[in-house]
Amino acid sequence: MSYSKVSDGKKLLYTQLSEQIYQYIKAENLRIGDKLPGERKLAALWKVSRPTLREAIRELENQGVVKAEVGKGTFVADSADSQQFQVKLASRNFLELFEIKTVLERYTLEKLVHTVNEEQLAELERMAVQMNAIAATGIMPEEMDEKFHQYLMECYENQELAHMVVNMIFMYRDFVYQMQRYMDKKEVDYNSDLIETIPYHLEMVRKMKQRDVQGALENYDQIVKLDLKIYKEIV
Repeated sequence: MSYSKVSDGKKLLYTQLSEQIYQYIKAENLRIGDKLPGERKLAALWKVSRPTLREAIRELENQGVVKAEVGKGTFVADSADSQQFQVKLASRNFLELFEIKTVLERYTLEKLVHTVNEEQLAELERMAVQMNAIAATGIMPEEMDEKFHQYLMECYENQELAHMVVNMIFMYRDFVYQMQRYMDKKEVDYNSDLIETIPYHLEMVRKMKQRDVQGALENYDQIVKLDLKIYKEIV
């Protein structure tokens, strides 16, 4: 059986290795109390250092997924078949990724206010207005929201940094879908909170048109605040 490498271009955080270990537990049908292979074998499997592997195992242990016993090894502590197991694993990675994405996106926005051209601003405003119109009907324009943030980053002159943030947006989307599936089953109403973020996009663009850095950042921070409010409910 083969497993994807943790060095995948989009998966740069060591915490992503914990997801690989989870997939291993599930694929090998390990149950509560079963022992994982030793560090040397797992490190060789994913071609990572043993310190990195230990960090990933510690991550899983903090979430109650595995239990490491000194001198004995690492054992499965929760059922890999339970959805709660997977959500525990995803939530920590999600918030770490969210923090990094937010820092980079905010930095980019701060610089972009001074350099974005009128044509780009017009396109951002068009997208934001359309998002508002959809949100007014009670529907969250998720795909358009993602495209808005992607285009915003693409407007930045430092394309290498912009590309990095866009990749994180794609990673973030995958986590969001997983969390939303979980919240749907728990009947958590998150849609109204997501819709509440939409007007801030238009206000942010209008502040950008005025070259008002602080105003644009304040609106961005409101979007982030509402996003965190939603996902911290289940983390």
